[in-house]
Amino acid sequence: MATLYVRDVPEHTYEALRQRAEERRSSISAEAIRLLDRALRTDRPGVNELLASIEQTRVAAAPGAPSAAELIRQDRDER
Repeated sequence: MATLYVRDVPEHTYEALRQRAEERRSSISAEAIRLLDRALRTDRPGVNELLASIEQTRVAAAPGAPSAAELIRQDRDER
């Protein structure tokens, strides 16, 4: 198993991590690993995939309806 050392952690970040670990009755190291694992999960879509999925759903639900960007542009043009 690899070892990771992190330097210059801001005090507020360290304190938040310490509090989370305490609430879960785990070590700071275990909590850091849990948070890193959660943040780096690859089985969930990235932002671009999520936005593309939302756009596909919007188009399917209301074919021909303007996109949010088009509505914003139209609103700005009318001012």
